[in-house]
Amino acid sequence: MALDEDTNNPASYWNRLAEDQAAGRFWKCQCGESNPGDYDTCHFCQRGNPTPDPVTGVGRVFTPTRGDMEECYDGVLVASLGEDGEAIALTGDKTRALEALDTYYRAVCGQANILDDATANLMDAYYYLDCGYAVFTRRRDGGWEVAASAAMESGAVPVTWFRGVGIGPVPKPYERLGDPQIW
Repeated sequence: MALDEDTNNPASYWNRLAEDQAAGRFWKCQCGESNPGDYDTCHFCQRGNPTPDPVTGVGRVFTPTRGDMEECYDGVLVASLGEDGEAIALTGDKTRALEALDTYYRAVCGQANILDDATANLMDAYYYLDCGYAVFTRRRDGGWEVAASAAMESGAVPVTWFRGVGIGPVPKPYERLGDPQIW
């Protein structure tokens, strides 16, 4: 068995084809077989791709896979949203999102933690997390765009947005008061 046909290999033909089919990036050959979007010839019959534009489904709503996002920590997919320090985690659970995003900012961005302040209490980061739903759509270049949506919208997935810490100090209702308070 050739290495690219090994279904346990994450870079295998079969895994790439499955991801591209889910994302709408595959193409169908004249022989009837499907191929990953970036293949210029058919994996089976070696005919050339008659439509070399690998991105089909532009504007189509999809659920991101590991190949669409930057990293995955404890089963939570994460990606940055530009250069403003914003990011998104594919989970509606703030605790899991905080753990995944904190790991992402330490491992990928080289920061001390998600708040980029080694002396900060990590619980303060909850203020900057916002859980909700989003819809992902495919761009022409193969990337994606994300927009907040209602939970009932077709294709909506639970997400947690990280807005970045440059938006000001933690407001008083969210400020940590030290020891637990008895009310």
